Amino acid sequence: MYKGKRVAVVVPAYNEERFIADVIKGIPEYVDRIYVVNDASTDDTARIAEELAKNNPRVTVKTLEKNTGVGGAITAGHRLALEENMDAVAIMA
Repeated sequence: MYKGKRVAVVVPAYNEERFIADVIKGIPEYVDRIYVVNDASTDDTARIAEELAKNNPRVTVKTLEKNTGVGGAITAGHRLALEENMDAVAIMA
């Protein structure tokens, strides 16, 4: 929570196995929710993100069956934030 507001970060991810763990771990503690949107990656992006989510209740991983591009992944993340009534959403791409 930041100044009384619930904050979310959307992380669109496509074949980011080398970087996804550092991105997630680098998000500040005041962020309430981290939505990693795996955009049909063909590498271990989803597995790595899901492993981190097991130990971090802030992290939600959504895997898209079809690659939608960064815009589609961001939109999917925004939908998750709306469902959880977040007050502010940032994109970490």
